[in-house]
Amino acid sequence: MLITLKGLVIGQRIIGENSCFLDLFTDKLGMIEVMAHGAKKIGGKNSGAASLFSYATFCVSRSSKGYTLNSAEPICSFYNISADIEALSLAAYFADIIKYCATSEEEHEDLLRFTCMTYFQLEKQKLPLRFIKAIFEFRFLSRIGFMPDLRACRQCIAYKSETMMFLPVEGIIYCSDCFEEHSELVEKNVFALNPTLLHTLRYVAYSETDKMYRFRISKENEKLFSAIAEFYLLAQLNRSFPTLDYYKNIAIET
Repeated sequence: MLITLKGLVIGQRIIGENSCFLDLFTDKLGMIEVMAHGAKKIGGKNSGAASLFSYATFCVSRSSKGYTLNSAEPICSFYNISADIEALSLAAYFADIIKYCATSEEEHEDLLRFTCMTYFQLEKQKLPLRFIKAIFEFRFLSRIGFMPDLRACRQCIAYKSETMMFLPVEGIIYCSDCFEEHSELVEKNVFALNPTLLHTLRYVAYSETDKMYRFRISKENEKLFSAIAEFYLLAQLNRSFPTLDYYKNIAIET
């Protein structure tokens, strides 16, 4: 059975001299592993489309043994990410998040588009890498089944106040007044959100995909947003990633 789909190569494992397994994040089937015979052969017909961080149209055959690459037509490549070690480490970290979170045999067209937008940003670096990282972490998690409830205070339903308190483990917010009424919440992990940060979290979680990466915040708020997004992801997934540790070891703080 032949299936045509669009996908992004986010991982490779070489088999023998000329073949490899591809980790494909696809629009129709989510995360799948595809055997690509001859894809590593110089000048091979699928070598370009099967390259790491290549976005292409893939024709794969499905059998009881899994998926095998039949043909591929390149759409675009984000290979130039590899020219910058920080950007490359983030691309690897994002790939690990996708492989851990994304299911197979399920459509992920919107998330694939968002991921390609993110890799484009990593390649061009018109935005700070820390900002790109935070947007990806919070948006991807929100759309993969971990959507926080940022609509209003959990208790009084206030839409906004001068300071809102975000509980990342629970994924909820309280206004400062209601938060003070609950002494048991003081012991929890909590982030104080100013109006800009609250708007940023809501924007990234709830806005249309095409609107991502079209806004900026101050450097101070950017740093806070980065801390919130990373903590939220690690808290919800209850794990860390070696690729994240590596990125943090080499990242140049600004």
